Amino acid sequence: MALGQKIKTPKSIEEAIEVLKVDCTDSLQKIIKKTPNDSLINLCYPWDGEYKTIFKWTESDNKRSKIKNYLIENGIESNQHQQTVIMIAFKHYLNNQEINESKIFEPYKKIEDKWRAEDKVRYSTDSLRGVYIPKDIEDCFQQIDSFWSDTVKAEVRAMTSDEFVGKTHFGIGLWMRNNWQLWGGSRLSKYMNDLGINHPDHMSGTILSLYYKYLKEEEFDLEKEIEKIKK
Repeated sequence: MALGQKIKTPKSIEEAIEVLKVDCTDSLQKIIKKTPNDSLINLCYPWDGEYKTIFKWTESDNKRSKIKNYLIENGIESNQHQQTVIMIAFKHYLNNQEINESKIFEPYKKIEDKWRAEDKVRYSTDSLRGVYIPKDIEDCFQQIDSFWSDTVKAEVRAMTSDEFVGKTHFGIGLWMRNNWQLWGGSRLSKYMNDLGINHPDHMSGTILSLYYKYLKEEEFDLEKEIEKIKK
């Protein structure tokens, strides 16, 4: 596509495919053809991939996107699922397979129905979207301990506190915000709200700052540390 040329925002799966035929590079199309359906999302931004076109069509702030609204009307509300179903339909096109929207949408509609049931108890349940949600700071420490090897922990101990928090904001910090549902709401976000910390970035930063002290075996008073962070 010519540099600076505006990419059309489609209003249907059919129009999306027409755009992707031109916008996707040949090399990416070859990868899409061979990628399992449940891994297609990993080719897209921000889910490990760099391809941003579909993300721009479906990002949360794009309220005027016709294809986003079309997918919502068809029961696909999650940005991740919206990107996935578009990619699956495009993969079907590339492989000369039938594009049956109902069949493509159905598995993701079922997942979102389950999520909606979870949402009714999201502030008390111990798991959301298949991920365990810590109940407090100490529980967060235990979970991070289980994620990281002794080698990684040794690397963390060699950093300063500022280095650690800075380097992890878009690593495990981003993972926490998304998977521990600090944006959408969870028992952990409620716990942090009760401590007076309300923004998800500040929640993950607080957890990481305190985990650093815990890992360095530095004694700390939780209430005093929270007051410092709030200031």
